[in-house]
Formats: sequence, structure tokens, C-alpha cells
Amino acid sequence: MTARDTVAETTVTGVGLVVPPVPIPPDAQWFDHRTRLGRGYRYLPQACHYLLAAAREALAEAEPERHAEERRGIVVGTNSAVTALQADIAGAVRAGGFDTLSPMTVPFFSVNLVAAKLSTEHLFKGFNLTVTSPRVAGLEAVHLAARELSAGRGDLVLAGATEAPDPRAGEAAPESGAALLLLRPRTADAPGPVVRTALRFLPPRAAATPAGRERAGRAVRAALDGVCPARPLSLHLVTDHSPTARTAADAVRAWCAGSTAVTDAAGPARAGALAPIELLTRALRPDRPHLEAVVVASREGNLAFAAVDAR
Repeated sequence: MTARDTVAETTVTGVGLVVPPVPIPPDAQWFDHRTRLGRGYRYLPQACHYLLAAAREALAEAEPERHAEERRGIVVGTNSAVTALQADIAGAVRAGGFDTLSPMTVPFFSVNLVAAKLSTEHLFKGFNLTVTSPRVAGLEAVHLAARELSAGRGDLVLAGATEAPDPRAGEAAPESGAALLLLRPRTADAPGPVVRTALRFLPPRAAATPAGRERAGRAVRAALDGVCPARPLSLHLVTDHSPTARTAADAVRAWCAGSTAVTDAAGPARAGALAPIELLTRALRPDRPHLEAVVVASREGNLAFAAVDAR
């Protein structure tokens, strides 16, 4: 198991969460971009609608204009924001139906344009990054944003994830919605809850040997010790039930050792990167004033760890 980098810390000053209600209405029309965003957004992809709506929530009580435009950045994670659109474009090209392609939507075949729209909407001109690592992209976005802030490359960053249903998700549950955190540099006098994150990589072949599993266990425990200086009261575990993810999950449960309640994400494996960042966002609610952690592990070997101290 390899360490991709060290623990990062940041302060959260705003949150935005746009996800379907549970249960989803029978007609499945849970989001209306005309109501949430107004005029002029009709031709944007669904994931872009969700992202813009979440950003408005996260910025509702902020004053981003107090910071120079070039000191404001964006990092967005996604696995399937434009997968359906790309499939439609590919199908039209193969069928020779070029005239069915809309010049308004075709540019979004490039997934980074989803986050780029967010930059132009709110004039966040410092940097704009899209990450797509399987399952962990949302927490990875927060981690990368925290690193940029700690390095002095910005004063304010919107970071999180957005997803739209993936037509190739197979047995995994498709995801819809967006979750964003408004982040500032971590300083001693900065108000707001603190989020600590870490990324790791577990080579899938390591899960096949006792020695590899032992090394993975040590690395997982070290990562958790880094993001959780005090034991969390609860830990949310998101996996895809693969052998690699199970190896990481076993190490997480061993680290908790009865002192921390472990909650596995309910239902089938999720198809995107939204679930972990959604859990982290919910842990920031005022009615959850205690230390919580989120761990996500994927079959590809990607692992992400996050803890929020909302006290």
C-alpha cells in the first residue's frame, strides 16, 4: 500500500447539498432547474444544474467578493457527470446522425467544462480542477483544495462532487446530485469546523496475500490516526464490496475496535463519487456537534479518508 500524500486540513465556512429526497417521488422529477436556478440554464447537463444549485447554497452566507477573483478556486470530483451525454454523442456519431447533436450541449463532452461553468458563474478565477478517480473523487477534491489553500495558492475554494446517472453503471446504484464545501485556509483563529483528509492507494494484488493485507492494515491505521487525532464517535464506510475494498474495510473495523460505531453505506454499491462527500456534508450539520469520519474504498485501489470536527 502506498501513501499518495500527507494529511491535509482546512476550515469549512459553507455547505451546499442538492440530492434527491428519500424516497424519490414516483415521477422522479425531484429537481427543477427553472425553480432552483432561473432562466438561461436549460441546455446545461443535469450534473451542471446540480453543481450550480449546490454552489448557491454554499455561498449563501459568504462574501466571496471580499477576495480577489484570482484568489478563488474550484475543485470538483465526478465519475459520471457527462457519461450519458458522451454516450448520446457517440451513438449519434456512429449512426451518422450528426444533425441531431446540439451545439449547446456538445461542448460538455469534456467533463471539465461542468466545473468551468461554475467558475464563470461566480468568477472563481484562481484555479479550476476536475478529478475523476473512481469512487473517491469527491473527497479527493476536498483534499486537493486543502493542499492548495495550505500552500498559499488561494483564499477561498469550492470543493466537492457532482454526479448524474451513469447508463453503464451495471448493478451499481446510479447517483444524482451535488455536494460542495466552501473552504478557507486552516488557521488557529479561523472560525468553523475543521476537515482533515488523506488519500492512499492499495494495489489490488495486495489484497490477495496475507503479507499484502497486513501492510494495508498498517497503512489504513496510520491514515486514520492522521485524520482522527481523537477517536470519532461514528465512522461511515463506503465500499463497492470488491476484495480490495473489503481488505481496507477490515482494517478500518480493526482500527475502530469497538470504540467507534461503524456504519456501512446502505444498499448496493454506488456508481459514482457523491456518497462519501454527501456523508461528510451531513456530518457538518449543526445538530451533529461531534467528531465523525468517512472512509471510501474502491476496487481500483483508491482510498480516501476524511474526518470533520464540528465542535
